[in-house]
Amino acid sequence: MSLYTIVFVFVTLLIIIGLALFGLLIAKIDRWVDKRDRVGKESIYKNESKTNPPNNKNQNSNSATKK
Repeated sequence: MSLYTIVFVFVTLLIIIGLALFGLLIAKIDRWVDKRDRVGKESIYKNESKTNPPNNKNQNSNSATKK
């Protein structure tokens, strides 16, 4: 194995690790901003099945009157 091949593999691994760490940093900053700008206790990261479904009574009544 030549020196250039070893350097290429090493640099490639460093770039991949750097991109992964950058992605983790972005995710951490995103969650930090979500906590900081949150109004009330709602979070976009909570499970959506725990929240109540939206009230669609107005949409149903409007569609019935259009017929």
